[in-house]
Amino acid sequence: MQNKGEKIKNLPKVNNEIRAEKVKLVDENRQYMGVFDIAIALRIARERGYDLVEVSPDAQPPVCRLMDFGKYVYEKKRRERESRKHQHQTQVREMRLSMKISEHDYQVKLNKIKEFLEKGDRVKIKLRLRGRELLHSHLGVNLVERVVSDLKDIAREESPPKQEEQIIMVTLIPQKRRTGNEQT
Repeated sequence: MQNKGEKIKNLPKVNNEIRAEKVKLVDENRQYMGVFDIAIALRIARERGYDLVEVSPDAQPPVCRLMDFGKYVYEKKRRERESRKHQHQTQVREMRLSMKISEHDYQVKLNKIKEFLEKGDRVKIKLRLRGRELLHSHLGVNLVERVVSDLKDIAREESPPKQEEQIIMVTLIPQKRRTGNEQT
C-alpha cells in the first residue's frame, strides 16, 4: 500500500498488461535477445524469475526487458523522494496592514516580511481602507510605498501598488541572490 505522497507517475506495463503480439526482448543484463512472441517472452521471464517490463512502448515492435519490477518501483520512488528534497516550493505569503498602524507594529510586520522574503517566498501586502479612510486613499498608497522602499534592498515589486475598491495591494518578490564573485 502506497503512502499519500508516494504516488509514482508513468509506470510501464508489466507482464500480462502488455498487449503487443511480438516484442523485442532484452535480458536482465541489458543484452539484446531478439524478437519473440509475447507468450514466449512471458515464459522466458517466468523461467528466469523476472517480470517482463515494457521499456519502450513506441518502438515497433515494443521493447521489453526482464527485471525485478518491485525493485524497479522501489528505486524509482527513492529517486523521486531524493529529487523532492532539494526543491523549494515558493509560496505567496500575505501581510495585512491598516492605516492606523503604530510604528512598533509597522516594524514587527516589516521584520516578518523580511523573513518571508529571505526564505524565497513572495509576499502580498494588503492594506484595507475602512470608512472615511477611503477619502484619504493616497495616505494608504504612501504607507504601502513606504514598505516597498524599506525593503528595496532585499525585494522588488512585481507591479506598482494598485487599489481595488477598499484594498490597496502590492506583491513583493525576493531579489536574485548574489553569488560570491560579484562586485558591489
